[in-house]
This record gives sequence, C-alpha cells and structure tokens, in this order.
Amino acid sequence: MKVGRFIKGRPGKKILLVSLQKCGTHLIRNVMKEAGFEDVGVGRPCTMSDFEGLKSNQYLISSFTPSDEVQMCLEEGNRQLYIIFNFRDPRDVLVSWFYWLHPGNPKSIHLHHAYMKKVYSHFTDEQLMDIFIRVDKFRDAEYNPLERFKLSRVLYFHPRILNVRFEDLIGSRGGGTDEKQMKTVADIFAYLEMDGIDTQLIAGRVFNKSSVTFRKGTIGDYRNVLSSAQIKLFNELHGDIIRQYGYEPDHIDDQI
Repeated sequence: MKVGRFIKGRPGKKILLVSLQKCGTHLIRNVMKEAGFEDVGVGRPCTMSDFEGLKSNQYLISSFTPSDEVQMCLEEGNRQLYIIFNFRDPRDVLVSWFYWLHPGNPKSIHLHHAYMKKVYSHFTDEQLMDIFIRVDKFRDAEYNPLERFKLSRVLYFHPRILNVRFEDLIGSRGGGTDEKQMKTVADIFAYLEMDGIDTQLIAGRVFNKSSVTFRKGTIGDYRNVLSSAQIKLFNELHGDIIRQYGYEPDHIDDQI
C-alpha cells in the first residue's frame, strides 16, 4: 500500500533523512520506497530552501548534518519538519568505508572516490586503516565517517529527531532480529504521523543485496577485520563516540 493518500492532507510536511555514509542507507531508503516515497539527494548540509518544490511523496536525504537554519527551525517547534537520523556502530562503518574506498574496489559512484583511490593506492592496507582511524585527511573536502559521527551528535541527542540504528533495522538476515526490525519500521511511520502502513510487509522487504554500495550488511564484522592494535587505537581516539552512540568499546589486553 502506498502512502500518497495519507500525505496529501499534509502538503507542508518536510522530511529529512540524514544517514551517514556506510550506515546501511539502502535499508532505510527501501523502507521509504516501499511506502511510496521518493528521495531527493542533497550532497551537502541541507537548508530550508532545499524543501521547496518537493512533491508530496518526496523527502530529502543527505549524509551531512543539516544547516543551523534547519536545526533552529526544528527547535522553534515547526511541527511540519521531521528529521530521521540513521547510524551504525562506528567500527563497522570504518570497516565498510575502508573497503568502499579501497583502491582494489572497482566501484566508484563519485569522482571524489575515484580521485582518492589513486591517492590511497600508495599505502598498505594497515597504513590506510590507521589513516582512517586517525581521521588523517588529505583534503578539506574529504569525507570521513568518524568526523561525521562527532558532528552528528547534535542530531542524536535532540528529542525531536528520530534515531534509527542499523542494528535494529537490518533484521535476522544481517545478524539482528525480525522483532526489532518490525518495531523500527513501525516507529518510523509513527514518528511521521502516518497510519495505515503495512509495516510487516515493508519490514520483509528491507534487506536487499542489490544496492551498489552493499558489501556484507552484517553486525560486528569489524571484529573479523581490525587487528587488536587497531581496535585499541580506535578505543583510545574514539571511545567517547562509541559510548555516546550507545555502543561499548571492546576490552583489549594492554599487551598486544
């Protein structure tokens, strides 16, 4: 069942999905698509003007924290503005990002990716992973997911923003549970104030390996990739981020 008839009565509704890169964006896009929505990408922090001209079944999607203007509009109590924040365990994001930007990966959906792969090809895998962990950027415009996690806490901690965890949305086929998946899908449409959505049907169609950015879609795969030394370094540099997003650092012996 499509949601078109449910949102026609709310023409002023403005929906923004902020999903950090490699956080399973395709999963929540599938949720919205199955409900009849169409996304409009914004490759930068979005502003209120980006909502202009959207159709009643369209929403904005971005991997960047929105502008101060949008944040203050939410704080002013604009009941027509809905922001969903999609995230994942930062360690799994790091590993997925490593493989996505790895010089050996033939996929490149942006010129930036193709450009940076040529730069990264001069480093060993271990060096490259350490570069990402340390947020050792080569260009100001270079996207680093760990840096984005820090800047996105302003979304995670705001009470009027709906947080969606990859681990809750992935379902049993990705190492989660179908119960959490169904509840998360239901929570999304409850937050958007939309009734009559077949959440069970939609939840069954969330997991999809056909996405161009799909790699494994599993929980906790970082433990199979990162060395003990790299996990320890991650804990030292980003332990606060791990905890603030509701995850727990791994306990690594001091003797490595």
